[in-house]
Amino acid sequence: MKFREIITCLAVASLIILGSCTPQPCYQITNATVKADFFQTGTGKSLIADSVTLFGIGMDTSRIYSQATGLHVINIPLNPSSDSSSFYLKINNITDTVTFYYSSYTHLVSKECGYTYYFILTRPVKHDKVLPDYNTINAVISTVNEENVRIFY
Repeated sequence: MKFREIITCLAVASLIILGSCTPQPCYQITNATVKADFFQTGTGKSLIADSVTLFGIGMDTSRIYSQATGLHVINIPLNPSSDSSSFYLKINNITDTVTFYYSSYTHLVSKECGYTYYFILTRPVKHDKVLPDYNTINAVISTVNEENVRIFY
């Protein structure tokens, strides 16, 4: 009887151990992007863009946004293997080129999701001055849904 109880306990323990090694799904956001909100120049009123086109310059990316409508926030991906990323941005027929300067570091999202890159903006946003202004609100670019940059037009 004791032998059977020991075998049963070992079998149950083995199932628990093997079950805990099974990969669990990742339900968290794993890409840190610049969250940019649109605002009206002069009044500071939040705006919804009629049309937004965004793509990376010199990056292996397709258009991130292609004439997207009804947006008040855009998510801009940065390249972790560089210290700057430039983009072509068109908002309601106003075209600008914008560059973000940053440093990057790895961050553990969770055991299930692994690591991702977080960024810290190191300089003000550079642009061609077609759009009036870009203000950095939060220089830490993470997976948290927080405003990072305000785009005025």
